[in-house]
Amino acid sequence: MDGVSLNDILAVSSVDYLFPVVWQKLRRCFPSLVAVLKASSAELAQAGLAPAQINGLLDRPKENQAAERLLAAKDIRLVTIEDRDYPVLLKEIIDPPFWLFVRGHLGVLERPCLTVVGSRQPSQYALLALKELLPDAIASQLCLISGLAYGIDKAAHERALQSDGQTVAVLAGGLDSTYPIDHHRLAQKIIEQGGALLSEYPPLSRPKPYRFPVRNRIIAGLSPVSLIVEAKIQSGSLTTARSALDYNREVWAVPGDITRKLAEGANHLIKDGATLIDSPKQIAQHYGLQARERAIPVDKTKAQLLELLTSNPESVEQLLMKTNLTTPELLRHLTELELAGLIIRDNTGLYARVSQKW
Repeated sequence: MDGVSLNDILAVSSVDYLFPVVWQKLRRCFPSLVAVLKASSAELAQAGLAPAQINGLLDRPKENQAAERLLAAKDIRLVTIEDRDYPVLLKEIIDPPFWLFVRGHLGVLERPCLTVVGSRQPSQYALLALKELLPDAIASQLCLISGLAYGIDKAAHERALQSDGQTVAVLAGGLDSTYPIDHHRLAQKIIEQGGALLSEYPPLSRPKPYRFPVRNRIIAGLSPVSLIVEAKIQSGSLTTARSALDYNREVWAVPGDITRKLAEGANHLIKDGATLIDSPKQIAQHYGLQARERAIPVDKTKAQLLELLTSNPESVEQLLMKTNLTTPELLRHLTELELAGLIIRDNTGLYARVSQKW
């Protein structure tokens, strides 16, 4: 941005309660960010800012040396909306961030992107649905966008990594730390495997409740499609879906069990016109991917178990009655199949096969 220093951006991006709508007001009322930084209290009030927002801008930190040091130490770079490598799809939304802090490989967003969000406490059904809809052959060719949160966010990032694909996480705080903190290793893997971490907040900014819905508009804005796997009516996932709809982007939803609160959000979206997604073929066709069946070599015993699990989930006891295996042998084979991503065990102890077709 012409005439704006790194210190200026570090200062204003750390001010609380400067929501996207506030920046849109400033953009309409002032010719440049430099003019905003020079504006008086009266001029900011005339632009429609609240007293707390005016005070935050006028009292912004003048020196940001600690944050600047963290940019270098953590290999974080700044990309403004005027830079050539600013994400194209994000620039098209009605309230794009004027800058992004980036760790990793921003060019990964040139791949076909799919936003995937959902419950932080997903059911086994939701986790199985995610694996079913995004087998390796699909996940490896997409850039999966999510928010690094517990539950479906984490599962979506891991689905990309397990398939040797790439993924991007958008955080609600500075990139000098990871939230939640126990996803630090996952964040590192995302970068190591060619993905990226993004935030519009500078180093030393910590996640605050109001920043998560603001962050969610970026998650929606980076992709042409947002997939809601499982969510309550009042949830961050529905905030992401609403943002996607505001941006004239597609919203897909996985249908859920009508007896579960966690299914209400996705089912509500479907009733309101979201696309019901129940097959990986739908995703493959939308993105122009060639359908095929993935062949995974397994031994005779594992092939027998996969055949038994093709139609219905089975318990260990049922499988023991249908095979000549001992309990330790069966459990070993089931564990190896689960680690290979070919089956999943639900919270009732039943094993089910994960489809490898798309």
